[in-house]
This record gives sequence, structure tokens and C-alpha cells, in this order.
Amino acid sequence: MAKKIRRKRSHGKSPVLPSLPSRHSMERMTADIHHLLEEQEFESPEEANKFLQGLLSEGGRIPQSPGRSSLEKAQDLAWEAWDAATPQQAAKLARRALAISPDCADAYNVLAQVEAGTPEEAYEFYRKAVEVGERSLGQAFFEEHKGHFWGVLASRPYMRARQGLADCLWAMRREEESIAHSEALLDLNPNDNQGIRDTLLSRYLSLGNDAGAERLFRQYKDDWSAAFLWSRVLLDFRRGDYVAANAALLAAMEYNSHVASFLTCKKKLPAKLPETYSSGSRDEAVLYMASFAEAWLVSSNALEWLIGQLAN
Repeated sequence: MAKKIRRKRSHGKSPVLPSLPSRHSMERMTADIHHLLEEQEFESPEEANKFLQGLLSEGGRIPQSPGRSSLEKAQDLAWEAWDAATPQQAAKLARRALAISPDCADAYNVLAQVEAGTPEEAYEFYRKAVEVGERSLGQAFFEEHKGHFWGVLASRPYMRARQGLADCLWAMRREEESIAHSEALLDLNPNDNQGIRDTLLSRYLSLGNDAGAERLFRQYKDDWSAAFLWSRVLLDFRRGDYVAANAALLAAMEYNSHVASFLTCKKKLPAKLPETYSSGSRDEAVLYMASFAEAWLVSSNALEWLIGQLAN
């Protein structure tokens, strides 16, 4: 559930900024805007935009659509559940949503997070969410929107469910099934708004699927995150191309040297993972270690080689 942000009191120095709406609140707002515009008759996109700007400039708020179908009404409750203050409240809202529409995939997603105590239990919720998501969207929807799937708001509960399913399968040691779901998500939405590629890259490397890792590097050749820069080092080393590995190491160190400190045990990892990070930061390095440490450990002599290179 969304974490509440404590607001600091202002003492006349700088204004207190309101907390940003959650991702799910933004989704609901987008849906409300879409429904509001559908109810109007505009002659051009410019006229529609002027209408919205006027509503906002007058201090008005986008009215929340009550939902025209049972699934839309259920989704409204699911969005409320995502932002609920407690797991108990979230579960109650999710079950109310399912009572209105058993095709509400997001309600199952919420239950997977707040009621499941094991990966197996969460898997059952996510499996059901994927099932009802596929049914409610329909085959024609998949064919029409493949390639930019996340950009269509109605797809997102299904996308969340399938990502959760992939994570549960990995935790259950059903690795190939997990990877197949992640690959399918990237096929549907190559823009990867969910960050699937980082997780998939770590799993490819952990399983020794270097060909799969190379495909990701080609597909996301402009990704300059720690996940890709430091994993490029590892993959080049595993291929035996030490010239390329050294060049990749220089680039990775320049971007985020904290990763090296953790890999070589010069710095101790914190007990708790950070919730956010900035590029090149220590927090990014911590998150890299959480996902990719296993891949380094299973790569014979990789850490010994790294220590040697850093000592030179």
C-alpha cells in the first residue's frame, strides 16, 4: 500500500510542498479525464484541451467518474485499495471490488500483496488476475495494442498481474516459466515502463543464459543504468573478452563506483533496501546488489578478476 509521507512543519523559511499523488491515483485521474472528455462534444483536440485547462485554472478538480460498467466501478475500488492506509482496509476494498466484478484483475493484485503469506499463495492470486485480465481485455485488444501495451490504461492491471506472476514463479524455482512471462511482457511493451528488463537481465545471468542477456543489451543499447553497465562488465568477462571487460569496467566505475565497493566487500550492505534511488547513487548500488549479486557469485573467478583489476 502507498506509504504516507510525513509533512514537515513550515517555520517561515520554505513552503511545505504537498506529497505527489500515487501512481494508482494518477491512473484513476487519467481514467476520469478520459470519461469526462467522452461525455463532451468537442470539435477539435484543441477545444478539448482548452476545456480541461479552464477547469484546472479555475481551481476545479477533475470530477471522478462513477464508472459506467461494473468493471469500471470495481476498478475504482481497486484504485482506492492500492492507496489504503492498512492491509486490512485494502483487502476489504479489493473484495468489494470482486463482488461488483469478478473480472477486476487489480483486486486480485491487491490481495496478492496484502493477504498472501507465501509465493505460492501470491501466485494463485496473480494467476487468477492474469486469467481474468486476458478474458476482459480480449484477443483483439492484445493484437491491436501489442508494442505499446502500457500506454493503454486498461492494460495495466493485467501487466501488473503478469509481472507479479513472473516474480512468484522465480521464487518458486520455476525459472523458465518466470522468464517466459517476463519476455512476453517486453514483447507487449518494449518501452518497459515496469522495469522488467533489469530483473530479466539478472535472471538470465544467474541461469547462465548469456544469449538472452546479449539480446537485452542489443534491444536496450542506450540503457546507461548500473544494472546494464555493471552487468556488461560481467558478461564480457564470462565471454572471455577481457579487453572489452576492462573497457566496460571503466565506464561502470565512472557511472557508479559504489557497486565495486559492495562487490569487493569494502562496504557493508544495509539491512533494508532503499525505496528509491538516484542515478549513480549508493542506493542504486544497493539495489543492483540485491538483484545481481547471485549472478556474480555463480560466475567462476569473476569477483577475483574484479578485485585484481581494481587493485591495479
